[in-house]
Amino acid sequence: MNALRQLKIGCATSVEFLRGLWRGPFWWMVPLIVVLLPAAILFVALQAAPIVAPFVYTVF
Repeated sequence: MNALRQLKIGCATSVEFLRGLWRGPFWWMVPLIVVLLPAAILFVALQAAPIVAPFVYTVF
């Protein structure tokens, strides 16, 4: 139950951050985040695969 509450708070924080970017002077950062966030998630997921991990490490 506590983990679910923490997840809800984290999602609310993310949504509030994106709303602030869109309404504030930093609206131009929204497409940047939309592109970079899935790429970061993909890199983290690929590092879990032992065959692909050495290739991902060379990118950084």
